[in-house]
Amino acid sequence: MRAALTGLVLLGVLAGLAAGDPTDPALALSEGNRLFGQGEMEAALAAYAAGWQEGRGREDALLAYNLGTTALHLGRLPEALLWYRRAEAAASGEDPWLRDNLEIVRRSLSSAPGDPPRFALAFSAAAGRWLAIGGVALAWTALGLLALPGRFRRGPAAAIAALSCAAFLAGLLLDRHGPRAAVLLAPCPEAGRPAGSEVWVLPAGAEAWRIVGADGSPSCPEAAVGLVKP
Repeated sequence: MRAALTGLVLLGVLAGLAAGDPTDPALALSEGNRLFGQGEMEAALAAYAAGWQEGRGREDALLAYNLGTTALHLGRLPEALLWYRRAEAAASGEDPWLRDNLEIVRRSLSSAPGDPPRFALAFSAAAGRWLAIGGVALAWTALGLLALPGRFRRGPAAAIAALSCAAFLAGLLLDRHGPRAAVLLAPCPEAGRPAGSEVWVLPAGAEAWRIVGADGSPSCPEAAVGLVKP
């Protein structure tokens, strides 16, 4: 019965992913909580995952937190760490429960979680978004200048408009191709990092990620790398 239930839920998840339309987050939380309460951890994990979609704030954080807790109960520590990190990224403000659970998982892992985020990497990871926002703000400034009276308003407006386009494009490129926070879901022998390591990665081809700061620029297979923000 348990295997059949898990199979049905997984089929629903795959169907939802194929359609590109995740389950309603409230329904996913309700169903996942019901299955979790009944001890159907695999099915609960699939139910929560069916409703999770990065970028929806509180709902995203709740589902990610529940996914982390369910993975923790299943003994999947790297996966639990990834979901708790995603909940941390989506949550607004400090959550003591989340912070405590993160520390529990990190202590439970067999080795240290790898390189912590360095300031330069953290800055470059956030800079893309701020550059894009700055580009939009400059575009509005250029439109405001065009609305002002005067013969020479077009020159400064054109210069600011060009600068806004450059900032916006640079921001998009940095946001998509800059270093990204990740958790290794499987060991990466090439980099000498165990599963559960928290690392920064860069794209290294179609199906691989390169760990920033590792000697020799080793790459890890895509399946072994869980991005904190997909």
